[in-house]
Amino acid sequence: MKKEIIQKKLQKLKAQNNFRKLIIKNSKQINFSSNDYLGCASDPALRKEFFQNNQSTFSASSSRLIDGSYPEVMELEKELEKIYGKPGLVFNSGFTANSAIIKTFYDKKSLIIADRLNHASIYNGIVDSGAKFFRYNHLDLKHLKKILVKNIDRYDDILVISETIYSMDGDICDLLELVRLKKKYHFNLMLDEAHSYGVYGYGLAHQLNVIDDIDFLTIPLGKGGGSMGAYVITSQLAKDFIINKCPEFIYSTAIPPINNAWNLFILKKMVSFTDKQQKLQELTKHFLSILSEYGIQTTSSSHIISIIVGDNQKAIQLAKYLQQKGFNIHAIKEPTVPQNTARIRVSLHSNLQKSDLLRFVQELKNAATIF
Repeated sequence: MKKEIIQKKLQKLKAQNNFRKLIIKNSKQINFSSNDYLGCASDPALRKEFFQNNQSTFSASSSRLIDGSYPEVMELEKELEKIYGKPGLVFNSGFTANSAIIKTFYDKKSLIIADRLNHASIYNGIVDSGAKFFRYNHLDLKHLKKILVKNIDRYDDILVISETIYSMDGDICDLLELVRLKKKYHFNLMLDEAHSYGVYGYGLAHQLNVIDDIDFLTIPLGKGGGSMGAYVITSQLAKDFIINKCPEFIYSTAIPPINNAWNLFILKKMVSFTDKQQKLQELTKHFLSILSEYGIQTTSSSHIISIIVGDNQKAIQLAKYLQQKGFNIHAIKEPTVPQNTARIRVSLHSNLQKSDLLRFVQELKNAATIF
């Protein structure tokens, strides 16, 4: 692409108040943007315990198929199979896992049906696969059913993709109904648990005991997992196929052993995090109650809470105001969210205090009189 075209595209983003840039994290602000839902990544006691017993290296220095399958990752995958009852495989990121799984197993002969608000990584994989695809209205399983009924006899290879908790609206899918549809129409089911792992222990699918009904369960670890990478829980046949046919897995240098050792440490600790999980649920309930009390609307029903502003510039101004008041919060704009739904996205985590929540809502309400 020519320099002039690049400059023109960037100028257009600036004119739309949609230009992104990197800024240094302000550690003095109260963090309402972190996805470290259980506070694992920032827990000094956990870090101390981990490093007292771990001397793993900081680089795998090779792909898994060459010299990168260190004991740490092999033990981690054994533990995953013990917990989930199906084989697990570690990927370098949730984005890579989602995108790679779709384009490795599905092609132009396949039909993919995805929730309209699924993550960009999912749509990236769908486009790269070349498959025919439809979007069903967000969390509207009746709409999904209509698409299935019209197409079930036209394709032998159908994949339906959903997330459990959605990262921008904070709403939750009806997983049991989704599984019921799978049993009736016999499609493959892929589920992304990025925002439910940790918050709901090993994830909603595990909690609801439907792991066997999900063909590809992806669990990104950069949020409730307090780490990096992603797990893919699937069949042994599919795991073997990924190892042999998935370029993103075959040709990527593996995650460092130190990270996989930490992932295993957190995985084994998960059953002891009930206090963190309960506190997060209490904070969520309290925050939603305060919002209602102050007349601030949200459609969220989880620890991820969006305040829709609509206009990009207004969202930017609101975020700057809240930052000046001592909060780490940011404006979320398209294409991350649909046009004219720019918002302030609050990401609750167990390190917050109720007093933090009250002051945030009070400043949010005060801002409404300014902008």
